[in-house]
Amino acid sequence: MADATEVRIPPAEAKRRVDAGQALLLDVVQPHVWASLPQAIRGAVRISPEEVGERAEELRGARGVIAYCT
Repeated sequence: MADATEVRIPPAEAKRRVDAGQALLLDVVQPHVWASLPQAIRGAVRISPEEVGERAEELRGARGVIAYCT
């Protein structure tokens, strides 16, 4: 994401944006870790760190992306 900007927001603000359809929640995690961490935040999309750059446009669409790492 060449034009990505890191902005830290509180969890409540992240939830508000996701609930309002203003942001996609992105769980960035290595695939080998998925089995040991089967829980994910409801509605989050899980991808590996290597996929972030190549899927940036697809994931962002017309809204923001809120990324976190489990």
